[in-house]
Amino acid sequence: MVGILFAIKIVIFALCAGAVISFIIFVPLAIYCIPYCLWVGFQNNKGKCLDRKKEGVAKTAKHATILYSHWIRGKKPSL
Repeated sequence: MVGILFAIKIVIFALCAGAVISFIIFVPLAIYCIPYCLWVGFQNNKGKCLDRKKEGVAKTAKHATILYSHWIRGKKPSL
């Protein structure tokens, strides 16, 4: 009986830890990528960047970093 309760506590702890870790990682990532996604949406309305409609999270973060570096340096984005 003690072993079963211990196993249940471990499972509950693992679920809570997984929820906290995913919150810590994905909320800032979403906030980081929102301006890039809005920019791509506006470019899609103009007929540009049509190949970026369906890209994964990792590519979105990579392209967001490239776009932000161009914005900081005052260069025209060449994605």
